Amino acid sequence: MIEAPVDVTYNPCMDIHTTRVNARGEDYRVVQLQGNLFVCAKQNGSCCCGWDEKGRMSFDHALWGDEWERRRLRSRLHLTFTGCLGPCIAGNNALLQVLGQSIWLKDLNDAALVPAVFDYVESMLAAGQVMPVPAVLQDHVYRRYLPPPTDELLALVENESDDGGLERLDPVCLMDVDPATAKHTVEYGGRVIAFCAPSCRKQFLADPAAYLPS
Repeated sequence: MIEAPVDVTYNPCMDIHTTRVNARGEDYRVVQLQGNLFVCAKQNGSCCCGWDEKGRMSFDHALWGDEWERRRLRSRLHLTFTGCLGPCIAGNNALLQVLGQSIWLKDLNDAALVPAVFDYVESMLAAGQVMPVPAVLQDHVYRRYLPPPTDELLALVENESDDGGLERLDPVCLMDVDPATAKHTVEYGGRVIAFCAPSCRKQFLADPAAYLPS
């Protein structure tokens, strides 16, 4: 648990952990997530997913995006819309990477399956471990990758966890923003909150509670 400084009444980053990333000669803080959900979509170049003329349920990004936003998973699970994940014969497809494991989902051709997927995600985030597939998704999970030869995790980079300076994070998109130079700011909870773009500031002002720790 990351404790808020005693002189700060607003902390948008409770339970958020960051890592320092050097890019273009500068250090930035990037939020470390517990997972990522990739959803194959016609709008992103899919050849089958989302195509009703091919027998797949047509859907707008909002079907997944609104549910993701409503559950306030932004700081724990990223949502990405992508092109073909394959195999197309099993579309609509999605790939859930959570807590170090890849879970492949197929034939998501019923809107009621969307909240079921997020229910599954939230149950694993709450437990801190991968859980058995619930009955409602049993027929929608398949094995796409070959299992690794061992269970040992290869550390590709040195651990650079850095949970300092969380007050610099844009509470909407979680990007690192310097309040001293930011062009888009708002005063809230007794301090200046910086945003990377006017769209983030607008989203925050529309519903500040959505970006505050519950």
